[in-house]
Amino acid sequence: MSSLEKLYTVEEIAQMASLTTRTIRNYLRDGILTGRKIGGQWRFTTEDLQKFMNRGEVRSDMAKEQRQEVVDFIDGVNTDVKGNIQICTIIDLYTEQNAAKEKSDVLCKLINETKGETYLKYTYNYAEPEGKARYILFASPNFIVKAIGILK
Repeated sequence: MSSLEKLYTVEEIAQMASLTTRTIRNYLRDGILTGRKIGGQWRFTTEDLQKFMNRGEVRSDMAKEQRQEVVDFIDGVNTDVKGNIQICTIIDLYTEQNAAKEKSDVLCKLINETKGETYLKYTYNYAEPEGKARYILFASPNFIVKAIGILK
């Protein structure tokens, strides 16, 4: 691990995976997610995160949670809204995996820069056989416009 490598918290992993922190801690307990304790708190490298996200049971749990979040949005069950307008956008981008990942990295950078300004929820999946990247965003109209500009 490089001294400059980004380390993720349980809360950040939960947000990225659209799962609860309790679920993430259960994955830790069961050995599905690995990391290290630093100062008594769990921290995870990008490699830890990639291994975790590529596990079948994790991908299945994430997909279920993502579907439920979209249904909740449609049903009006969302208590995390900041501001008076929130948009749920599902974008399918047909491209090769490296290009999709690069766009996802740029979106993550934008999310980190705007953290706290608006409610943001973001998920990204890539389906290998179809060559399809799926991005699901819950955000303000201004953020959605910026995200679409990145994904063009």
